[in-house]
Amino acid sequence: MITYVIIDDEPAAIEVLQFHLNKIPSMELKLSFRDPLEALDYLQKHKVDLIFLDINMPELSGISFPKFLQNPPLIIFTTAYSEYALESYELKAVDYLLKPINFDRLLQAVIKVKHFLNKNNEAIITSSKTANDSLEQTIFIKSGSEFHQVSIQNIKWIESDGNYVTFHTTKRSILARYKLSEVIDIIPKQLFVRIHRSYIVALKHIETIKKHCIVINEKEIPISSKYREGFLTIIHGYRSEE
Repeated sequence: MITYVIIDDEPAAIEVLQFHLNKIPSMELKLSFRDPLEALDYLQKHKVDLIFLDINMPELSGISFPKFLQNPPLIIFTTAYSEYALESYELKAVDYLLKPINFDRLLQAVIKVKHFLNKNNEAIITSSKTANDSLEQTIFIKSGSEFHQVSIQNIKWIESDGNYVTFHTTKRSILARYKLSEVIDIIPKQLFVRIHRSYIVALKHIETIKKHCIVINEKEIPISSKYREGFLTIIHGYRSEE
């Protein structure tokens, strides 16, 4: 699901965009704004995947708007003026749509966004030879504009906070824009177990199992009732290969 907002001072332009976007699956409108300052306040407090952003607006232009956001979402500019195209691409906009916007052209732009999000949210599992010629699985984790290569064996637990997760490893913690459900599909299921809606833990790093939590490096991580039975079943059958 791609979450988005529309920012345009023209009500008719917002209405046309909403009409077209309602036809496209996996698109979720959060809010639309006629006032860019209200939109700025909202986006400083809430995360979305995409902004449809008009350029010519009172108080704050669309070209200036992204500069006030620390980590701006993806942007598709919408405008009646072609002369801003070069400047928009310098701001790394995904696309630039000229009004009046037709459905086919909008769909092309949304498909580009989907490809971009899939590429950026992807963590790549690879296998590399170690010095003793055994196979070690590693994962490349995208954090901001950087990719961090981490050994699967070094991940102790993974903690979720909304659309972000933190990979806690033996050396560092890495914040990345993933959902926990996406991480579960990537990591080896025989090495990790979910014990809470916000936590996945590595079986090999568990030190102590208590009634309502597990302990890893003195960190107590809660076990929720929803996952407790399945977790204990796995623990009874778990045997470390080391």
